[in-house]
Amino acid sequence: MVVSEPKAFDVDKVVRNLPDGPGVYLMKDDRGGILYVGKAVSLRKRVSSYFRKTAAQDPKVESLVSQIQGIDYIVTSTELEALILENSLIKKHKPKYNIVLRDDKNYPYLCLTVKEKYPRLIVTRRVQRDGNLYFGPYIPASALRKTLRLIYQLFPLRQCRAMSKRERPCLQYQMRRCAGPCAGATDPEEYRAIVQKVKLFLLGKKDHLLASMEKQMQEASDRLEYEKAAQIRDQIRAIRQTLQSQDVFSTQLKNKDIISLARSADLICFVVFFVRYGQLMGKKDFLIRVPREVSDEEALQSFIEQFYSSQDVAIPKSILIGLEIPEARMIEDWLSDRRGAAVSLMNPRSGEGKRQLDLASQNARILIESHIARELHEDLTLRAVRDDLNLPRLPSRIEGFDISNLAGEEAVGSMVVWIDNQPAKSQYRRFKIKRVSGIDDYAMIREVVHRRYARLLKEGGSRPDLILIDGGKGHLQAGRAALQELGLLDIPVIALAKREEEIYLTDRESPLRLSRHSSSLQLLQRIRDEAHRYAIAYHRKLRGQSLTRSPILDIEGIGPARQKALLRHFGSLSKVREASLSQLAEVPGINSRIAKRIFHFFHPLETGGDN
Repeated sequence: MVVSEPKAFDVDKVVRNLPDGPGVYLMKDDRGGILYVGKAVSLRKRVSSYFRKTAAQDPKVESLVSQIQGIDYIVTSTELEALILENSLIKKHKPKYNIVLRDDKNYPYLCLTVKEKYPRLIVTRRVQRDGNLYFGPYIPASALRKTLRLIYQLFPLRQCRAMSKRERPCLQYQMRRCAGPCAGATDPEEYRAIVQKVKLFLLGKKDHLLASMEKQMQEASDRLEYEKAAQIRDQIRAIRQTLQSQDVFSTQLKNKDIISLARSADLICFVVFFVRYGQLMGKKDFLIRVPREVSDEEALQSFIEQFYSSQDVAIPKSILIGLEIPEARMIEDWLSDRRGAAVSLMNPRSGEGKRQLDLASQNARILIESHIARELHEDLTLRAVRDDLNLPRLPSRIEGFDISNLAGEEAVGSMVVWIDNQPAKSQYRRFKIKRVSGIDDYAMIREVVHRRYARLLKEGGSRPDLILIDGGKGHLQAGRAALQELGLLDIPVIALAKREEEIYLTDRESPLRLSRHSSSLQLLQRIRDEAHRYAIAYHRKLRGQSLTRSPILDIEGIGPARQKALLRHFGSLSKVREASLSQLAEVPGINSRIAKRIFHFFHPLETGGDN
C-alpha cells in the first residue's frame, strides 16, 4: 500500500490568490486549528509580510509561521468591518497567538428614564441609545446600591415599576420618599424639577444643584411655605454632607477611562479606571496570559478592541493609555462609530492625566505581584501534597466525593473539582443514588465513583491526578473497587476521615497523620469539606421537594391531572385517604383499576370493598 505524503503548504500560491482589499485572515495548523486571526487593509500585502525575511527576525512571527499549514480569509467592505469581524472570531475561536480577553461580566449602570412622563431610576447592565440617561459603570455593584439608597433618601423619586392611577398614594409617599405622581399629588412640572436634581446629583454638579435648591428654598420662604422651605433646607444639608465625603478624582468633570498595564513574562495585568463626572466610579482588573513574543503595545491594542466590543460597556469621550498603539487612528474611528460621537485615545506625558495613568500602573503592578506570589504559594502546596502522599505527579486536578442521606432516604452523592488549587465550580457534579437501597455508604460511594468514571471513559475529558473520598478505609476500598472494574487503578485515590483527620492510602496498612498546620492537609480538608457541603445542599433540596410533593403522585397511573381531579372532588388529601373504593371510582377520570391502586396505597392491609 502506498501512503501519500501530506500536501505541502504553497505560500506563494496562497498569497497570489488573496484579494488586494480589506478583510480578515485565519492562519491554521496541520489539524485545521486556528493559530491566529488578523485584519488587514490589503489581505495580500498583510499576509505576504509574514513570509518575508525581515519578518523572521520577530520571534512571535517566526514561531507562528513555522506552524502555518493553511490560510482562510473573509473579505469585508471596510477596515472597520474587518476590525469588528476580527473581534468576533477571536472571541469564538480563542486562537493561540491572539490576546484573548475572558470577561463574562456585565457592568451595572443606573438608567434615568427621562423618556417617561414621570421618570424613575432602574438598574441595568446594558447601555442603549434610547434617549434615556445612563450613569456608571458602578464597580463594585454595592456602590450602585449605596447610591440608589441615598438618592431615594434625598429625593422623592418614584420607585414603582409600572405606574397606574391610585386613589390613595403608596407607603413611600406616606414616608415622604415619593412625590406621589400616581395619585396626582404632584404635577409633571414639579416632578421634572425633582428629576433635574437627581440628574445634577448623579452628574456630580454639586454647585449647580445646591444653587438651584437654595433658590427654591428662598422662593418657598417668600411664599410663606415654611414647611416646604424647611424640607429643602434639610435636603441641602444632607447633600452637602454626602458630597463632602466624596473624593474628587479629577478636577475636570468629564467622562474618561484610564487603562494601564503591568507585565511579568507571559502574564499581563490590565487595570481600567472608570471616571465619570470627576468621580472614580470603579476599577476593573484583568489577568491575561499572552505569548512572550507579543509586545505591550500589541497586547494593549487587542485588549482595547475586545473590551469595548461588548454591547454592555459604555464608551467615554476620552480613553487614557500609557502606550502608543499601532493602529490608534483606526481604533478611534471604530470607537467613535460605536459611541455615536467622537472618542479620543490620549497618552498624556504630564499633568493630571499622567498622574492618573501612574496610579493605574501602580495598581497593576501590585496586582500582578500579588498574583505571582499567590501562584508560588499554591504551587508549593501542590508539591507538598505530592510529596506527602507519594504521588507520581503534581495533583493539578483533584476530584472529591461524598455521600449524604437520612436513614437511607433521598441518598445523594457529590463530586467537586479543584484545578491548580482553586475550585472549578462549573465542573461540580451531583448524583441521585439509583442502585442502592437502605443505609450502605460503601455501596453508594462505589456507585457514584463508577458512574462518574464510566461516563468519563465514554465521553472523554480530563482525568484527575488524585481522587479524594470523604470517609475511612471502607470508603477507600469501595472507591478503589469501582476504579478496578473500569481499569483505572492508575489514578491515585485516598480517603480522609473526620475527627482524627487520618488519610487512608491504598499502599499503607495504617493511616497517614499529617500536622494540623500542614498546607497539604489543609488543602485536602477544604476539598473534603466542600464535597460534604455540596452533598448536604443537594440532599436538603431533594428532601424539601419530597416534603412538599403529594404522595398521590407516587401511585402508578396517577399524574398531575388525576391528582387535581381527586383533590377537586374530595377537597383535601385526608379526604382522599378516607375514601372508600366505590367513592374513589366516582371521580371523573378514575377507573376501577386506578381506584383499587389508590385504595391499596392508603390501606395496604385491607383487601378492598366498601369500608
